[in-house]
Amino acid sequence: MRAWLNDLAIGVRLAVGGGRTSLARFGLSAVGVGIAVAVLLLAASVGPASDARKVRSSALVGNEQPVAGVAPLGVRVVSTDYAGHDLVLRYVHPTGDTSPVPPGISALPLPGQMWVSPAMGELMAEPGSGLLRDRLPQQVVGTIDRSGVGDPGDLVAYVGADAAVLTDGSTGSVYSYGRPPTPRELDPAILLIILVGLVALLTPVFIFTAASTRIAGAERDRRLSALRLVGSGSTQVRRIAAAEALVSAVAGLVLGTVLFLLGRQLAGGVTLFGAGAYPEDLVPEWWLAALVVLVVPVLAVLTAQFALRRTIIEPLGVVRFSKPVKRRVVWRLALVALGVALLVWHGGVGSDHTLWAVSIASGAALVLVGVPVLLPWVVERSVSRMRGGPTSWQLAIRRLQLDSGTSARVVGGVAVVLAGAIALQGVLASFADEFDVRDIGAGGEQAPSLVHLFAEASVADDVQRRAVGVAGVRSAYRVDNVLVGTGREDLDSVSVLSCASIAELFGVRDCAPGQLFSRGQGLPSVAVEGKRLSVLTWDERAEDYRAVAAWTVPAIRPVPPGPDRPQVNSVFAAAGGDVLVPEAQGYPTVEVEVDPEDRDAPDRLYAAVGPLQWRVYGFAENTATSLSVNQETYLAVRRALLGGSVFTLLLAGVSLLVLALEHIRERRRPLAVLAASGVPTGALARSLLWQIAVPIGLGVVIAVGTGVGLSALVLSLSSASLVVDWAGILVLTASAAVLGLLVSAVTLPFLRGATRLTSLRTE
Repeated sequence: MRAWLNDLAIGVRLAVGGGRTSLARFGLSAVGVGIAVAVLLLAASVGPASDARKVRSSALVGNEQPVAGVAPLGVRVVSTDYAGHDLVLRYVHPTGDTSPVPPGISALPLPGQMWVSPAMGELMAEPGSGLLRDRLPQQVVGTIDRSGVGDPGDLVAYVGADAAVLTDGSTGSVYSYGRPPTPRELDPAILLIILVGLVALLTPVFIFTAASTRIAGAERDRRLSALRLVGSGSTQVRRIAAAEALVSAVAGLVLGTVLFLLGRQLAGGVTLFGAGAYPEDLVPEWWLAALVVLVVPVLAVLTAQFALRRTIIEPLGVVRFSKPVKRRVVWRLALVALGVALLVWHGGVGSDHTLWAVSIASGAALVLVGVPVLLPWVVERSVSRMRGGPTSWQLAIRRLQLDSGTSARVVGGVAVVLAGAIALQGVLASFADEFDVRDIGAGGEQAPSLVHLFAEASVADDVQRRAVGVAGVRSAYRVDNVLVGTGREDLDSVSVLSCASIAELFGVRDCAPGQLFSRGQGLPSVAVEGKRLSVLTWDERAEDYRAVAAWTVPAIRPVPPGPDRPQVNSVFAAAGGDVLVPEAQGYPTVEVEVDPEDRDAPDRLYAAVGPLQWRVYGFAENTATSLSVNQETYLAVRRALLGGSVFTLLLAGVSLLVLALEHIRERRRPLAVLAASGVPTGALARSLLWQIAVPIGLGVVIAVGTGVGLSALVLSLSSASLVVDWAGILVLTASAAVLGLLVSAVTLPFLRGATRLTSLRTE
């Protein structure tokens, strides 16, 4: 036991007690591991943050089941938009002193008052939000706290309304708030995307952790080889190396925890792809945090032990700076082959079995790990055959021939990120068709040309008049869609417009009140001239359609189809005369065409109808897509994974910089000798660039092939067909190249410092 403690103490002294060189090496290793630990803790916090959001969302659900002794709260929810942002306005009116108060506010707002979410308050306070303030002139009496807002970026307001809101058919009666969150079962395809995404995002982090523990690996090998030569046994050397790696790993754990705690304070102000989180929500799962604390030191020790395979066997060769033994490729290919086998086998079970998911995740992880495992061998074999070229090229190639492992480790993390991002992009693009979301959000950058306003029948004409007078509005017409038929199985919808609107839209100049028109290829089966039909409305109590009037189908006049008119059916009638009863159908629609070049036109329109409050609401056409639960889940997962890809790429850039700086520090004496011998600093800088560029170029080739192949293997397990986004792959590979250039540029000042004559001193 005493020998163990002595060996561990020697390892600690070698790690932190060897002067400035040892401290620099220790600091770089700790920083590298710390960054990886912070990312892992953040990943471990995703689940609790999602659960916290579900709990808040469930607490905001209003229960309409009557409760004895409780006066219901009238709630009219209006969803609309402002400048591309989604707004949720909840108009509330209590029916008694016992009416419930929604979570997040301390008292119900009175008419003319409102509570706003923090993001809503900030948006209204911005100098350019005058149209929003005109639209919501109510006095802000408070800010909704965290318990009443699902996401930090949600734009929500509780607006006080008068008793007239209770007569609105869409107003609900809420007796209490909150219900237990219900777990949502994921579609197998979405689960597949999540698994592949997690593997693609987290595998580079573990690769970076292993690479960080190998910072200054050559110098460490020489030092341990010297101990081996002076009589230390192989077991003793392994214990010393383990202690040295363990010190850096523990310091990295502490630093990573501090970085995570500091970084999560910024979470409330960061939104990635429309999603955010509160700092208090980012608490890692205890078992995942314990796993990180356990895995990082174990990975560091195992990496250090694996690196000793030549130091223990051939210590003299290491001390003499001899050319390392050629790497073997068999076990590297076997690792990739095992991953492919797991993906093809996929557990031998169906998609509803746990083993299916575990097999896919394990196979994808092994394939991605194969990228940095294969890269050193590919670099070694490639540079061994290169000859000639300018001085900078020869210096770089010769260095890679002597030690390709260091440079390959430097860019291995970038290659893994690239391969994972390409595979993830292929899977997401392929499933976009399956979930029918390929074009959703594509129009987000385009200004809307049509705004739909839904108004109470009593104010619909007023809404149309207000809309016509707004700058940027080209036209506005009212549409009432009425159900007609003989019952549940035999019904259709007929649109009702004014003669003025029919003349404007379809060019009919001799329109008469009550006249019926048709456009398109065919007529609905119920709209037969002379047929006796009923005007129907939905009866909530009877859960069936109820007749409110009788209607005899008049003569039908065909009109040219013309351009598509939203909300206008193929059969439409002129208002007035002995015609339908639109008042029985709830909210009419006012369709407003706006100038697409005028981006403020929709917001001016909303401000113009704002005084009508809950009686009218609307949205621009490019935000009108109605999404299913699976589509919403898919888009949320896509946002999270793409955001994670961006973050992981930034992490790869930081890791590349850290390891490149270590590369310069470790070779400062040879660089200083070359500079003293007359080699220009520019040539040395270009040689360092080539030392990064060559492995990156080879890594890109491996990453593209691995990413496309991995996405194809994963998609072979589902019904989705492979879609390769070559433009996206080009962007990703260009990003990797730019990353290498930026890292090279940042290292130039350190290169100048390393080539000074003072670097020739020795101790």
